[in-house]
Amino acid sequence: MSENKSLRYALVTGGASGLGQAFCWHLAQKGWHVVVADIDEHGAEETLAVLQARGGQGQIELLDVTDYMAWQALVEKLRSQWPRLDLLVNNAGICGAGKISEFPLADFRHIWEVNLMGVVNGCHACLPWLLETAPGGHVVNIASIAVALNAPTMSAYNTSKAGVVAFSETLSGELLKSGVGVTVVMPGFFYSQLLKKGTFYDEQLRQIAEEYTHNAEFAAPDVVIQTMRAIERRQLYVVLARKARIAWRLRRLAPAWFQKVVARVFERDCRKVSGNG
Repeated sequence: MSENKSLRYALVTGGASGLGQAFCWHLAQKGWHVVVADIDEHGAEETLAVLQARGGQGQIELLDVTDYMAWQALVEKLRSQWPRLDLLVNNAGICGAGKISEFPLADFRHIWEVNLMGVVNGCHACLPWLLETAPGGHVVNIASIAVALNAPTMSAYNTSKAGVVAFSETLSGELLKSGVGVTVVMPGFFYSQLLKKGTFYDEQLRQIAEEYTHNAEFAAPDVVIQTMRAIERRQLYVVLARKARIAWRLRRLAPAWFQKVVARVFERDCRKVSGNG
């Protein structure tokens, strides 16, 4: 493949729906060639169809982010087609909720494998390529404001996303002088397919999450726009939106007090959805 110096290349995991889909559409509209990487072939095809209808360039690559061999095969394939990788967006994620004593360990592990190890796998597979063509190139890892809240019943999701933040911070230090940028995104609630596909062992927990999503301050395209600005500024953290930023600051200033507040709010929400509040 002959090098096109004006064309930029992005790989987006979880591109079949939600935030990943929004990233794919935005990047394609801005002139990027985008890989829509997902395990959901039908959803990826829908993303690509809209992307192309809007005049964008892209391709579908079926990818299970928990499979490191699949990551290696994909990177090898793309290296044979592209002159470089400009942007890696590790977005694929799943959620689940249930009390720690009741939530099956198999579900814990699956959430960690997708949300955390999917990010680790992607970075491990793509970083040698990014470093070869540096300076330039950027890694975006999608976490969640859940890392500040640590709400009851969300232990598997909370810990997986906290791991993404810690991993991203470590990575940013390692890449500080390399010319490759790192951004970790911590959005609050917004509409996506995450809750629909999530595993909730108490229907009340799903209702609480849906209520917060219904009252969201922003949508997936807003996350994308703020993330792209952060990339331009070589900014490590993106915390969205106002309530999430308040939570992030309070967690850092008074962690023990803030955790008690989160627990009380959770109890209030449970009473509300059960009709007792």
